[in-house]
Amino acid sequence: MDNTDMKQIQWFPGHMAKTRRLISANLKLVDAVAEVVDARAPLSSRNPEMDRMTAGKPRIIILNKCDLADEKATLKWISYFGNLGVTAIAVDCKLGKGLKSFVPTVKTKVLKELMDKRAKNGMTGAAVRLRIVGIPNVGKS
Repeated sequence: MDNTDMKQIQWFPGHMAKTRRLISANLKLVDAVAEVVDARAPLSSRNPEMDRMTAGKPRIIILNKCDLADEKATLKWISYFGNLGVTAIAVDCKLGKGLKSFVPTVKTKVLKELMDKRAKNGMTGAAVRLRIVGIPNVGKS
């Protein structure tokens, strides 16, 4: 075995490592995580570490660019994520398609338990804090 086989190859870009640390460090400051993925390739447009990094937080998957994806396939992906216990919605952030359902879905599904607790304690109107995450070019901007 030569010397290069024993060395660890460092391929993870510094900005990605920094972002991973920030997400983990600040997760306690948010109520839920909204992960933006490309509706045309939802699994390959996800950070494979996102499930681990956001474990324990309510989540919503935003299938962005749904206008470019097959509508039937997008519905299957929504069902797929639902079977995993994660709410998913299809949107086209450029044109605004599906965005009107985002806030109601977060309040009535993703954070239903928190919203009910707040209402019971007279805290209606309290801000909901979300962390928006996703790999580059999925449409977070």
